[in-house]
Amino acid sequence: MDMVDVEEKTMGRILWAYLVMAAVGIGTFVLSNSEAVLIDGVFNFISALSMIAGMKIARLLSLKPTQSHPLGYAMYETLYTLTKGIMIVGIILLAATSNTIKIYEYITTGHVAPVNGNSILVYSACMVTLCSIVYFYLGSQAKKVEHQSIMLNTEKVAIFQNAVISGAIGVVFLLVGLMENTPLEGIIPVTDAIVVLVLCLLLISDPIKIVQNAFSELTIRDTHQSLREKTEKKTRELLPEGYELSQLQINRLGRTYFFVFSIKPLKDTLPIDELETIKNKIFDSLKKDAPINFADILITR
Repeated sequence: MDMVDVEEKTMGRILWAYLVMAAVGIGTFVLSNSEAVLIDGVFNFISALSMIAGMKIARLLSLKPTQSHPLGYAMYETLYTLTKGIMIVGIILLAATSNTIKIYEYITTGHVAPVNGNSILVYSACMVTLCSIVYFYLGSQAKKVEHQSIMLNTEKVAIFQNAVISGAIGVVFLLVGLMENTPLEGIIPVTDAIVVLVLCLLLISDPIKIVQNAFSELTIRDTHQSLREKTEKKTRELLPEGYELSQLQINRLGRTYFFVFSIKPLKDTLPIDELETIKNKIFDSLKKDAPINFADILITR
């Protein structure tokens, strides 16, 4: 199945799921006064907006290279991933900062706005259910394109984190009742803030990795050691006698790979037909590991 069609349809459908989750989250915040729920709602709203951009980018990736974009539109996919990762990191840092201040104010003043835990339990159950449905749907769609879609894989990480946040919020508030008349009773008013800080620590690593990987792609860093070893082995096996692979460079933007092969001839006569055969064999060998690619073959000593 065409990857672009799968991505567009998938993002168009989960856009509505994100909008529903955002509305429920912000509405529950009004009832509960829980910042953890508000952050979850804002996260879903931003995710909904990113779906609109994602659908546009998916369509761009289907276009052929042009004079203004000679290497296609692959960089927009990486920009999408980078932006999404930065937004997630930003939300986590904002949540950590605001709730640290909330705990500090409680310690210094002894007062904090109360939180309605009952509405949060209902919210948590609804969100975990919706997130689970979206997560498994994303997994089935990603499988259709053999998990080659960076955008769908990024959304799987985001929705999984969303489910963890929602579930943890509900579990903690379910346990709050057990803290009454215990040494932990004093922290009940800031349980919401403590939950947010713990979640921030647990969830920050994945979006940071997303940002690091996207930044590496945009700065054209060659970090594909395992693919290079595999491709070098294949290329050396298919090169006829009289040719030697001297260097291979691999870069990636989103799902698009860029290969540069430097092949050293060991003979003086280079038949055109033989060179054409070498080129076609190399191009064919790339299709399995890098279905979308641009490849240059340099014959040079």
